[in-house]
Amino acid sequence: MEPNFKQRARELLGKQSVSAIEAPASIVVIDGKDNLYDAFQKLLDNNILSAPVHDKEKNEFIGFLDVRDLVSFGDVGNDEQKVNGNPRLRDLIQHGTGQFKMPTTDGVTVSYLARRNRFVSVGSDAPLSRVSELLAKGFHRVPVVDAQGKVINVISQSSIVKYLADHLRDAILDNKNDPTIEALKIGTKPVLSVSKKSTVINTFRLMDQKKRSGVALVDETGRFVGTTTGKDLGLFLDNPSLAALNLPIFEHLQIIRQKQTDIKSPSISVFDHDRISRAIGLIAATRVHRVFVVDTEKDFRAVRVISITDILKYLME
Repeated sequence: MEPNFKQRARELLGKQSVSAIEAPASIVVIDGKDNLYDAFQKLLDNNILSAPVHDKEKNEFIGFLDVRDLVSFGDVGNDEQKVNGNPRLRDLIQHGTGQFKMPTTDGVTVSYLARRNRFVSVGSDAPLSRVSELLAKGFHRVPVVDAQGKVINVISQSSIVKYLADHLRDAILDNKNDPTIEALKIGTKPVLSVSKKSTVINTFRLMDQKKRSGVALVDETGRFVGTTTGKDLGLFLDNPSLAALNLPIFEHLQIIRQKQTDIKSPSISVFDHDRISRAIGLIAATRVHRVFVVDTEKDFRAVRVISITDILKYLME
């Protein structure tokens, strides 16, 4: 019998080193002593969700600063007396720092936030299988460091899936030997969802409370109509306003996505009878981080969500 996608993927990842994943022209690194505004602005200016944070005094990396950390600051959308009607990013950070609800020893700093997102690296000669094993454990990105400890690449979950899809395209298209999604019972249920009429701030706050990077949007009948992710939060922070925070999330997404030509599809779905390689191919082609399993074409209710973490865990187990 011909090897299935999983078998071929494991073989490829074991043979190739991390150098097979092209590194960006430059790696954005944030100084642990930077103020919060400058650090978050650096993420937005470079159109990235996260970046490694470095402690110069100790000459070590602390962790990652993630744009989604800003949601943890507090109820920035519910205290209109303390935040101007059309706040800048600096206003939201200043207000949010005062509202932060978690105890800290040195205040809410870049270093404090970075320590919540662990920095676990691999060497420049590590195989891609090692990176994939770490990503399968829930890390969203794995830094690659050289002999001097300098970060020379940051490999994300989506980078691995894209690499597999680019090099094993025939295994995705001809997938009769792959198990179905139903047979694998892959993914998480029940699906975390909100009404498409839920406000932007309530939706992002739920994602933070549940530690999810994405949530399903449903209409009044429970039909799956879309999803929102951490990237949407970054787009909001690029031009924050209280008016946007209190918009229905679905309406807000329609506005910001009209301006984003690189977003091919806001939500992707599959059925239980589809092969797992179809889910992998869809994630790679559309650059999303999850696919939703829906029950029937008629009801279209999201019954399970398959993340890239789930897929990598399946491939590496």
